[in-house]
This record gives sequence, structure tokens and C-alpha cells, in this order.
Amino acid sequence: MDTKILQNVPLAQYTTLKIGGPADYFIKANSTTDLIKILSSADIKPITILGNGSNVLISDTGIRGLVIKNTSSEIKIVNCKLKIENFSPTYTQRQENEPDKYLDFPKIDYDESTLPISEIEISSGCLLSYIINWTLDHGLTGLQWFAYIPGTIGGAIVHNIHGGSYHIADYLKSITCFDQNSQKTVTYQKSDLNWQYEQSFFLQNPNLVILSVVLNLFHGDTIKAKSVRDAWIAQKIKVQPMNSPGSAFQNPSLEICQKNWGEQKSAGWIIDHELNLKGYSIGDAQISNQHSNFFVNNGHATASDYYKLIKHVQNLVKTKFGFDLLPEIKFLGDFSTPSK
Repeated sequence: MDTKILQNVPLAQYTTLKIGGPADYFIKANSTTDLIKILSSADIKPITILGNGSNVLISDTGIRGLVIKNTSSEIKIVNCKLKIENFSPTYTQRQENEPDKYLDFPKIDYDESTLPISEIEISSGCLLSYIINWTLDHGLTGLQWFAYIPGTIGGAIVHNIHGGSYHIADYLKSITCFDQNSQKTVTYQKSDLNWQYEQSFFLQNPNLVILSVVLNLFHGDTIKAKSVRDAWIAQKIKVQPMNSPGSAFQNPSLEICQKNWGEQKSAGWIIDHELNLKGYSIGDAQISNQHSNFFVNNGHATASDYYKLIKHVQNLVKTKFGFDLLPEIKFLGDFSTPSK
């Protein structure tokens, strides 16, 4: 481990939103071994793990304690051409519902579940985009549905991200974690844990830091998979701005949508068509004109601006429709007294 603990490090540079105050203490973990050493020896508490900096909003006052920037990126094939049992995708119903803006996913979806698989072990700090390209180059498919998602595989597992009809947990075999309470490593099988739409066991158990994962990926048609990846990226570039942390809100459940609209609706559709807030801003934080579920930083937004914008939308939805629009973004730091 050749990195050292730094003090008072600005964190905006490590986020896709380019917002956030300083970390009291900061260190990079460049490998899984580094990450374990830091977690087991650090006497600075609390500890916050930061991956690629997407899907998070860091407060203007920053983060107390130690922030570990996880850049571990080892990836290897550990078992080849196995027969997988009972691959059953969850097929999320909370998809985008504006076919004029998105790929018509049912037309490009296809089943790979009868194909042989290989097991891939990946460090938690590895970027999802790199993993997708690496696996396709090695003849493995399955992750093409998650193209253009900017996070790490560790963050993807924590939030059980979805791409098209699939969740990342659909491809999961096992997860190895460091338990900060027991100071030991522990491995969970996928079946040991409960997986839901953009929810996981790890969101409720922050003492568990994901070190590595093993995925089951298919020996499929890589040409077809690459065409899906490329088409998915091209369409997302048209409608999803880059100067954001990703989707601001989870799409509401089918039950909630049927009660209010008789069919599935996305968070972006609600913000755009029901609240008429596309382009609305507080300070330099704005609801994107490209996609209403993406809130962007127009140059000098503060975390307070961004947080107020999220709360404004939530309050309007609660008042008008009676349900809570749940944030997809994780808030890091103190938001109890937003700055003026």
C-alpha cells in the first residue's frame, strides 16, 4: 500500500455531480488488499466508502471521519463453461415508459439462460463500463443491459441497479465483504440475501463493505451483445445528461402507479407531465431539459441547492398524489441544516 492518509481533501472532484465539501481524512485503496488493510487498521471513525462518485450527493460541509476512495480493479475468470441452475431474472416492471425517448426494450431483449456460464471474480472498485467491455472481449455476455451506468460494481450491487428488464443481482453468485463490527471477512451467497428493486441488504447494513463479487456470465453471442451495448449507449447519450449523479428518484411501484394513473409511470414522466417541472431550478441545480429524473449542476450548484430541489419535488408529489417518491441518490454528510 503506497498511499497515505490526507487531510481536508475536497470531494467534489471525486463525484460525477462535482458538488461536495471536504473529507476530514482521505485515502485511496488501489487493491482489495489495500482496502482490507485500511479497514482493519484505521482508527479514524466513521468510515465512508466512495466509489466512482455517481449516485451520491455530498453535503456542502463534507464528510466527517475517513473517506476511502475505492479504486480496486482486479478482474479474473475463476471457473469456465459451467451449467447454471435456475437463472430467473426478476424482470423489473419499473421501466421507463416513453418509447419515443428510449429503446423499445422488449424488441431487443433476449434470453441467454440456457447457455453455459463462467464465473468472474471482480474487485468492488472496478468500473462497470470497464467490466462490460472486458467481459465482452473475453467472450462473455450478460452485462450489456447495464451499459452507460457510471458506477462501480460494488455500488451497483449495493443499489441492485437495473438495466432494461434486469437487475445486477440476477447475475450474482456471491459477495465477499469486510464486516467492520467483527473485523472479519464474510462471504454471502446470492440466495442468502433479499433482493428488491434498487434495494439490497447492504443499504441496511453499512458496517459491511463489499470487497469483491463473483458474477455468472454467459458464453453468448458477443456480436449481438455489443450491438445492444452500443445502441443502449447511443440512446442514453441523447436523453441522459452527464453533469448529474444519475437518476434522482426511484420509479414508483406498479401498485402506486395503477392507483393514480392506471398503468406504470416513471419518476421522470411524473415530474415532467404531472408537475410540469422540466427545466425548473433552485440556484444552479436544475431539473434537466433532457430528462426530468436527472437533476444537473449548471456550474456552481451547491449541495444545498440540489437537496432543496429534491425535497421540493418530493413535497409536490406527496401533496398531489399521497405517496413518497423515494430518492435513488445516497446523501453523504450532514443535510440537517442546509446552507442558505
